[in-house]
Amino acid sequence: MMFSLSKRLEAVAVLIPNGAFLADVGSDHAYLPIALMERGAIRGAIAIDNKKAPYERMRQNVKKAGLEGKISCSLSDGIESIGPEVDTIALCGIGGLLTLRILSTNPDKLAHVDAIVLDPHADQALVRKRLSEMGFHLDEECMVEDQGIYYSLMRWRHGAPRTPYTGRELKFGPILLKKKSKDFLAYLSHMKKEDEKILAEAKNLPSKNHDSLEKEICFIDSYISDI
Repeated sequence: MMFSLSKRLEAVAVLIPNGAFLADVGSDHAYLPIALMERGAIRGAIAIDNKKAPYERMRQNVKKAGLEGKISCSLSDGIESIGPEVDTIALCGIGGLLTLRILSTNPDKLAHVDAIVLDPHADQALVRKRLSEMGFHLDEECMVEDQGIYYSLMRWRHGAPRTPYTGRELKFGPILLKKKSKDFLAYLSHMKKEDEKILAEAKNLPSKNHDSLEKEICFIDSYISDI
């Protein structure tokens, strides 16, 4: 393999369905589609970025890998340039609000998309809520720690959830709560410490926020103690 993947991108790669035609939005170096194509894991890909410098990097890397006939590069915004051949979208390395803006700006482009793989850096609860409202359900989730940062990775599939996600599932992830992985437990412990720090140091914290943090700490304590 010409380009090695980071621990986070390797976890993203695992979530891409075998045989997919991938649109990698915000591809930057095109490492993900190159690695997947070299492994024979996907049948085609389009690497997308809306900035000139990353676009040129993608083109150069795809050329170096000898994959110009299998991976195309697009200098465009979001998913506006994808065609009906694309059945999988990877939208990783960006915030939750931008993720939602990209997906909601061109909803017609999602008609042929079966899987969406995300790792929103913030606003995960809102992402889960909005994607489920857009007619997708969580098919897989994992938590990955890479260089001290915890990433919540999600794979969404077409079709609304059988039952609406609860507030707690939106916050933490319904599949993550069931799997109870080592990285997820470490993430919860980290979150608890952050909550306790806010409670100890914040001045004039609104009672609503204070109560919410205390409830979250109690839930984490109870969840971890049951394992």
